[in-house]
Amino acid sequence: MSFSKEVKEELIEVRLRREDDGAKLVCGAVLAAASLKYSQKLRLWGLNLVSENEACIDLIAKLARRSYGLENQISLNVHERLNARNTELFLYGDGLDRLCFESGLMSVDESGERSYETHMPDGLENEHSLRAFIRGVFLMCGSVADPNKGCHAELVLKNELTAKEITRLLSEKGIPPKLARRRNMFVVYIKNGETVEDFLTFMGAGESMLRVSESRMIRDAANNVNRELNCFSANLEKTAKASVSQIEDIDLIVSTVGFDALSDDLYEIARERLDNPELSLTQLADKLGIGRSAANYRLKKIAKIASELRTEKK
Repeated sequence: MSFSKEVKEELIEVRLRREDDGAKLVCGAVLAAASLKYSQKLRLWGLNLVSENEACIDLIAKLARRSYGLENQISLNVHERLNARNTELFLYGDGLDRLCFESGLMSVDESGERSYETHMPDGLENEHSLRAFIRGVFLMCGSVADPNKGCHAELVLKNELTAKEITRLLSEKGIPPKLARRRNMFVVYIKNGETVEDFLTFMGAGESMLRVSESRMIRDAANNVNRELNCFSANLEKTAKASVSQIEDIDLIVSTVGFDALSDDLYEIARERLDNPELSLTQLADKLGIGRSAANYRLKKIAKIASELRTEKK
């Protein structure tokens, strides 16, 4: 089972605490994915919704009957060539006009004429209504990536106005998505891990949010370990290169003028470097009981002597 399906199954089980929440959920589903269709069999117009998730269709049919008194027909469509199964819902009845207007699928102009110009439903300033509305949108056209593979949630909508308004409404709730066009569709998407968690929590998918959070923490911990290992490796490489260069300088001095050419403090650090080529500058300083800057100063003096000897040889 895909993670998106798991999220939707959790959302289907969310308890609707207010009667109006069921209507708002249906409105979200209708505005996001419904189209007007004429049924030759029933000889009437209705709203048609199609989903891969049969449970989502069943919920919308049940709530549409409860909130708007609508009848329904549910059918299963199997596409063998595409290896796909879709469930189709046809809603009809006396409450159809009210649903079309309340969902924003249809409008009425100043003269009372109907139009198919969409608008956002009223009442979405109420947080409970907005949560139910967004839940309905997600059930019909939403998806969330497998949390083990990354953080991504999106709503794929047919109407630009709806996509822009949903983007605005979520942003006002501290869940800022981005909006993009994908062919002839409009995609409201979230890629930030914390924001995906907030989005799932807002819709009521608490268990799914915890799964995303857990996967993100594991992924972040692994990334931190990798960064620390890379940093450690880089430091080791830096230490090794510096040690090799310092030993070359000391060998040159010893082979050319001998240790006697070095002062006591320079001799001391030169001897320790030869005996401990693996030590970092800080470790070398600790071994000598001096500060790191003092150790660096002495090694630079040795490097200067070696540089002068190389110049004399030329």
